[in-house]
Amino acid sequence: MNPIFLPPPPPFSFIPFPPPSPTSVPPPPLNCPPVPPPFFPTISAGIHWNKPPPGFVKLNTDASYKYKCSRSSIAGVCRDENGIWMFGFSSRVHSGSSFEAELVAVREALKLAWDKGLRRVILESDSESVVNRIRTQRIRQPKNQLEEIILECQGYGSRAWNCFIQHTRREGNFAADALTKKLVSESFDLHVWNQPPKSLSLILLADMIGMDVPRHGALDKKQIGQLKVLKRQLLARNLHWY
Repeated sequence: MNPIFLPPPPPFSFIPFPPPSPTSVPPPPLNCPPVPPPFFPTISAGIHWNKPPPGFVKLNTDASYKYKCSRSSIAGVCRDENGIWMFGFSSRVHSGSSFEAELVAVREALKLAWDKGLRRVILESDSESVVNRIRTQRIRQPKNQLEEIILECQGYGSRAWNCFIQHTRREGNFAADALTKKLVSESFDLHVWNQPPKSLSLILLADMIGMDVPRHGALDKKQIGQLKVLKRQLLARNLHWY
């Protein structure tokens, strides 16, 4: 049968990962020295980037749309279960809307993850409409370029891997948002970042320790000061940080 008449692949599954059940910790014996806190403490319970479950990587995507010239920049950041940088990408793209730009970012992220052999992936976008369209829209024959891209994204859902797509708040997508502003040239070629730009150093550290990021996407002076102190402590322990 011609593939065009087959039903579309199912939308990406979304499996919420429940938090681990609390366990009771016995009190320390008397005269026992206090246990030092972990080196990367979680300093906030608010909205921020969350690490993926063990064995998974998390791939965040974002896009910046320029209405006047119908030109956008897209980016993605991939990190492992410890929040360590694996790769990133950025590129200029032609797009007719912010929705299309966000959609292209998701497609490029899926393609890169598959080509790099990653098979347990959680992809996050802060565009709820893009996530919903990919997960729910039924397309037998695309009528326009947007539907072609949606169908291409859905096609990755039928491949032999564990790939989940979900929406995240803007506060949880700060690193990908920052990378949309770090284009290496005016070219429309996709650039893959094997190492993060220096300007993302504090942002990645903030994500790793669970620091809240304001919705406008800029760390305040107090947060920057805390991160610089932590970065110096890492270097003093000969622990590499970007």
